[in-house]
Amino acid sequence: MTPDEIVMQLKRNGTFDQLRKHLLTEFQNQDAGQTFLESINSFMQEKASKDPSLLEKERSTFHSLMMNELEKAGMFQNVHEQVLGTLLQQKHYQDQVDEQLKMVERKDE
Repeated sequence: MTPDEIVMQLKRNGTFDQLRKHLLTEFQNQDAGQTFLESINSFMQEKASKDPSLLEKERSTFHSLMMNELEKAGMFQNVHEQVLGTLLQQKHYQDQVDEQLKMVERKDE
């Protein structure tokens, strides 16, 4: 089985969605998640106070503009590095991925 086939099988099994949901919940419940939300709120308030016309924009336009600004500010990169450095290194998540990989291998035999 190729790596791409393994990834596709893990997607079909819902492994990635389950892992994503657990990671998100855990991140949101940690101090780092709360700090991230506070920094996002502060960032958004600052942008809106500098340019009040942003609040009059269509919702999808506002969303797109803010996502671009957040990306430029490097806010997502910081969180990405933090998650890779802490949450994904926990044995629980590594064991879960290993178990799912073994299940895919067994099905392939």
